[in-house]
Amino acid sequence: MSTNVDLLLEPYNYLLAEPGKSFRTQLIKAFDYWLQVPSHELTIITHVIEMLHTASLLIDDVEDDSDLRRGIPVAHKIFGVPSTINCANLVYFRALHELTKLNRPQLVEVFTEELIHLHEGQGMDLYWRDSLTCPTEKDYLDMVSNSKSPMKQTSTGAAELDEVSFGNDPDIPVY
Repeated sequence: MSTNVDLLLEPYNYLLAEPGKSFRTQLIKAFDYWLQVPSHELTIITHVIEMLHTASLLIDDVEDDSDLRRGIPVAHKIFGVPSTINCANLVYFRALHELTKLNRPQLVEVFTEELIHLHEGQGMDLYWRDSLTCPTEKDYLDMVSNSKSPMKQTSTGAAELDEVSFGNDPDIPVY
């Protein structure tokens, strides 16, 4: 028997059942070679990054009216647009809730900044598409930087917030 929350998360779980490339997880592990984040914290951070990425794919598919994702029909074509949007938003907040378990306010700040950048970038992409406005090259590059890289930035940003957060050497540069 499913709980109500399980029902609300069906679009998310549907997409999650089709594995992606796990690029973010691999990137986090690679950076952790130098950052050496405690394993419990790294597990939470990795899970949060994957939650954000999957939820953003659900929204992106709705906004682009996509038909396929990872070779299967997109979630909103199966579960409906309203349920898929609600699910993705719920996952964003559940990810934030997971992050608060680390009791590191700086991580929450990075999280919210990245989601703001993601939505600003995606919003400009939608605006230009729907208004038939051609952006300048600079505006376009800014949009791509905002809408496509926040999950990648968060992958390392969450772990690299500051050297003191995880007891790392302040002389090691973080990029």
